[in-house]
Amino acid sequence: KKEEKVRDLTITPVSDSGLPQELQTLIKQKTSAPFKMTYTTDENLYIAVGYGPQEGGGYSICVNELYLTENAIVIDTELKGPESAEESGTEKSYPYVVVQTEYLEQPVIFQ
Repeated sequence: KKEEKVRDLTITPVSDSGLPQELQTLIKQKTSAPFKMTYTTDENLYIAVGYGPQEGGGYSICVNELYLTENAIVIDTELKGPESAEESGTEKSYPYVVVQTEYLEQPVIFQ
């Protein structure tokens, strides 16, 4: 059952250099497998989604939705493949995205 949307949340992608050091370390430990995690500071909530090892590079992650319901925060992400085989290369990549939003107490539902 899809929860009723109360309001959209601001999606702020964060580069690795903009992340708290502890969160950077946690992400590095988890990239070898798909992961979904949250991390909070006094002011911010960070939501991280990783898709594990992929053959080649050129992947991107689209955040389709990030919104608040009465009881939860819902995030919907999607892994997009490389545009063409030439762009992907041969080295494995470990695509993930981290979004920063306002600090809220509600649990996060990953879709």
